[in-house]
Amino acid sequence: MKRIATYAIATTIVLLAIMAIADPGAAFGTGIGIAAIAAFSRTCGKNVTGNSSVYFTEKDNVATVTVTSGEISAVTMESGKTFLQADVDLDTLIRTQEGEGTANNVKYTHRIEMKFSNLDANLNTFRDSLAEASACGIIAIVTDGNATSWMVGFNDTDQFARPLRLVQDSDSSGAEPGEEDAGLTTIALECQSGYLDLPFDSTAGATITGGTATFITFN
Repeated sequence: MKRIATYAIATTIVLLAIMAIADPGAAFGTGIGIAAIAAFSRTCGKNVTGNSSVYFTEKDNVATVTVTSGEISAVTMESGKTFLQADVDLDTLIRTQEGEGTANNVKYTHRIEMKFSNLDANLNTFRDSLAEASACGIIAIVTDGNATSWMVGFNDTDQFARPLRLVQDSDSSGAEPGEEDAGLTTIALECQSGYLDLPFDSTAGATITGGTATFITFN
């Protein structure tokens, strides 16, 4: 009987091991390290692509960011500090997230790209400021064509540990009048993390699009 019991226990262990490899949820239940896929319900409505505005600040200027149910509900700045608006050329501001990974390892590359015309000393000052701030890191807010604002360079897990940094700052005078994409400066900032950009909730977002957010200095 002892041999039969030992054999039965060994057989059960082997079967559980096989099931764990083939289907962990079936072997141990969905409560042990198994993430459930969320449902997604489409909202019917107009979708406007592109972005309308962008704001930057040094990482250390942001004291706290409050995240509620996956949305940013409040931003507290250090004393006297705000996000500053950058007036980019129309239809040149792009926010992207490129995800890649293997198995359970996931990485997102967050990028903001923008263009500025009229090369001059004022633009040089802005470009130099981004280069200086890049050393410690930059946090950005981008408002898209649907009036949704996104914070880039922050996530609720890493907090401010993976901010944006300058990866491109280039310009070209062009060779002749009217040359397409000439006389423009292209600036890009990037960072990497394991998490997506976070949107502002409707209340905090409305203060940004309405120009009343106290954590932003609007032009």
